[in-house]
Amino acid sequence: MTDTHKETTMIVVSVLYESAGRFDEDYYLDQHMPLVRERWKAELSGTRVLKGMPGPDGSPPPFIIVAELSFATMGDVQQAMTGPHAAEIFGDVANFTDAKPKQMISEVIG
Repeated sequence: MTDTHKETTMIVVSVLYESAGRFDEDYYLDQHMPLVRERWKAELSGTRVLKGMPGPDGSPPPFIIVAELSFATMGDVQQAMTGPHAAEIFGDVANFTDAKPKQMISEVIG
C-alpha cells in the first residue's frame, strides 16, 4: 500500500489581509493579482483569491482577503520570493492597503 498523499507535493502561500484599515479591492483584483500572475508565471502553479464574509452572527471576518498562491515546490516559492520580481510585487502592496499582510506557507497533505 502506498502513501498517496506523499506522491504529489504542493506548497501554498496564503497571504492574509486583515479587515481593519484601507483595502482597495478593485486595485487588488485588477492590478496587483495580474501583476503577481504575470511576474511569477514561471514559479506559480495557480492562484485563488478568497473574500471574507461576515459570520452567521454578523461578526466581521478576521480577514477581508486571503490569496492562495500555489507552487509545485518550496524551491519555486524561494525563487519567487527572492527573485528579480519580488521587490516590485511586495512594493505594490502599498498601492492597495496600509496593512501589513500576514503570510503562511503550507504543504498540501490531504
